[in-house]
Amino acid sequence: METLTLIQANGAIIKKESMAPITENIMPHTVVAEADKPYSNYYGVAPFNMPTKPNSLFLFTAHYYSLEEVLRFAKLITLSCMDGLNVAFSVLQFKSNHYPAIRIKNFPDYKMISKLQECFVKQGVEFAKKAKLKESAIIRTNKCFSLEELAPGLYMEHMQENTAYVALPKLINEEKYIQVLSNIRNNTKCPIFDAARGSIILNSEITDVIRIYSGHIDIEMLKCIQRNFEEII
Repeated sequence: METLTLIQANGAIIKKESMAPITENIMPHTVVAEADKPYSNYYGVAPFNMPTKPNSLFLFTAHYYSLEEVLRFAKLITLSCMDGLNVAFSVLQFKSNHYPAIRIKNFPDYKMISKLQECFVKQGVEFAKKAKLKESAIIRTNKCFSLEELAPGLYMEHMQENTAYVALPKLINEEKYIQVLSNIRNNTKCPIFDAARGSIILNSEITDVIRIYSGHIDIEMLKCIQRNFEEII
């Protein structure tokens, strides 16, 4: 049987997200928020199919931590709910205010948030006592990737379901990015998807990518998206 070869890499994803504060089941005098409308450009057309468990939780910290530090903290935590969690480090921008946070994906139970915070505190993490939150934030998340290359420039993510990446030949600015997405959604037969800009370090070089989320991902869909971006770039 052929063994699947995965590419382990680091990088960042940037996306504007709707945010909601969480005030129950957290440590006193700390700030926790949730991306309450995940993958809105995909689930927006089928709202009743949205996931019911937390998608992305943000534990606001008093200091900026590197991805290496956050992963080290998480590795030393022994909690049953940590199994299968995806841990990363984010910076959230609410207008002119920037806040660092530990980002947690696949968290199974809101009631366990305070226990998770306590475990991080034991590792030396200091949480923020206050933050001026707004309804949405631009979030830059530094994270790890586990990728299967499906075709040149097309990658499937094995740490998060329904997620893939389309590599770009060069950096695309926000205006062209929005232009391509609008064209794909209005003028092509590509299936509906949610997208975010990002970059991944592959072979010691920065590769700019578009993160794709959809319940209908296959190689033909990704090639459709790839063609449309390459025509503009």
